[in-house]
Amino acid sequence: MRTALISLCCVVLLFACGEKKDIKDTVFAPQVKALEKARSVENTLKQGEEKNREALESSEKSGTTEQR
Repeated sequence: MRTALISLCCVVLLFACGEKKDIKDTVFAPQVKALEKARSVENTLKQGEEKNREALESSEKSGTTEQR
């Protein structure tokens, strides 16, 4: 019984080390696509935030030089 269990474990490990499938071929493809889209949206929002911050800083600098 013990040798059968060890043999079974070895066979499972050998099959687990087989070739990997592309993510498109799995059931997780929709979740991966949604995650990539969310990351894309996050990057777009960060870029917009950075542009707004730069515009605010430049307007503050120009506003302080006009007051002097």
